Parts: sequence; C-alpha cells; structure tokens
Amino acid sequence: MSRAPRRTAHAALVLGALMSPATVLHAQTITVPNGMPQGPIPTFEEVGIGGFTLPTSGSTRTIGSDGSTVRTSTAPSAATGSDALEKMYGSSWGYQAAQNAETVGVNPSALAATCVVESGCRNLYTANGKTTITGAFQMSNGTYTEQLNRALAQHPELADTITSGIAGQQDPATQAVAAAQYLKQAATSLQSAGVDNPTPVDTRGYYNFGPKAGISMARASSDTPMSEFISADKMAKNGVTPNETVGQWRSAVAGKMGSAATQSVLLTH
Repeated sequence: MSRAPRRTAHAALVLGALMSPATVLHAQTITVPNGMPQGPIPTFEEVGIGGFTLPTSGSTRTIGSDGSTVRTSTAPSAATGSDALEKMYGSSWGYQAAQNAETVGVNPSALAATCVVESGCRNLYTANGKTTITGAFQMSNGTYTEQLNRALAQHPELADTITSGIAGQQDPATQAVAAAQYLKQAATSLQSAGVDNPTPVDTRGYYNFGPKAGISMARASSDTPMSEFISADKMAKNGVTPNETVGQWRSAVAGKMGSAATQSVLLTH
C-alpha cells in the first residue's frame, strides 16, 4: 500500500524532467480550407426501377436505371402559375409535358388543369375490351393518334421528345402533346363560334363530350340543363346529375381546376 505513492511521485519527476519550463501543450487543430467540406449527398437507385426524377430549382433531371442523366427539363418560360400546374410538376413527366404544351401553343396551366380533372395527374391504365381511353389525359387511341399527328405536322421538332407509336399513350409527356393539340383545336373552334378568349372551363365540354356538344355548352346560358347536350348515359358516366345545369357543371369543373380555371387556353406571343 505504501509503494503506490512513490511510483506516482517518480513518474511525475520523470515527466517534469522531459519538459522544459517553456513547453506548452496545445490540443491538435486541423485547418480546413474554405470551411468544412460538404458531406456526400446519397442518391439511391433501386435495382429494377426505371427512370425517376430529382427536382432542382425549377427543373428536373430524369435519371436512368444506370444512374446516368437521361434528360434535363426546365419550367417553360411562358407558363402561368397555378395550383394545377404545381400538381403536374410534381410528376416526373410534368416539366416535359409543360414544355410540349408551350411548343404547341397552349398554356401549360390549361394542360395541367385537364390532367388534374381527368386523372389527378396520374398515369392511369384504364383501357379494356370496351374502351381505349387511358393515360394521364384520358384519351382514346383514335383521338390521340389524330391529334398527335397534327401536332407533329406543325411542330416536327417534338418528334425528338416523344415515345413513338401507340405506346406513347402511356407516356404522359407524349400524350401531353396530343392533349395540348386537342385543347388548341377546342379553343380555336370556340373562338370561331364567338367565345372570346376560351378558358379551360370553356374547353372542358369539347374535350370531354366532343366538338358539337362542347361548342353548344360553351355558348349556353348558365340555367340551361346539361341534358340538352349529352345523353343520360353520358351524364351518368361523367357524374352529371339528371337536373344539373350548365352553370352548376361549370362551377364543379372550376372547383377541380382551381386557379387554372379562368386562365387562357391559348398562349399569346
């Protein structure tokens, strides 16, 4: 028990002998140029999953399954903001769809309002033995093909951004070209019929029920029954009640479209 203090004292004497009176011990410091380096930002690529999108300040990068950047899309310059457009931008294909609409000459918010009403901007597969209607913009194969061909004839540069053939029906950015062209056709037809500056609500009947009913609905007074323009079967399939008026239908559509409802369909340059 008496040896422990002597060993402690001896160790202290040795340490003191090794240090000069001027020796000062400092904690070790590390100098890092320009501050601490940024830590790695992990990017996860799950095996077997196709492309996905990483948002970056007003643009998206589409990343392929091998981790390489396939395409970078930015918000179109002519886009007018709306909650519907923000909803569409939340999809991996949203920015490209908006750019395609602008190329066609359609307000991206009007296109977005259509996908919100049709599918909630989800790429639905709804085709079956009775109908070919499918996709985010819910188009039949016939209407899709016709409108896509018209758009490509006027804007051949779009061919580089689309999925060719009927497979494009399930590629929302490609289907957006056809949908935008159909909205453009609807708006110009309504203008010819005396409807000034058509909105997404004005063109909704045309897109949903066809040219004849759509033009008549856009020109009708608010108290006109919807039954004057579409059959009871179509009313039932589209959630229109038997005694619903055009005004009530317009109000319901506008509620789904949000702030995009009253914007212009056609872009003015």
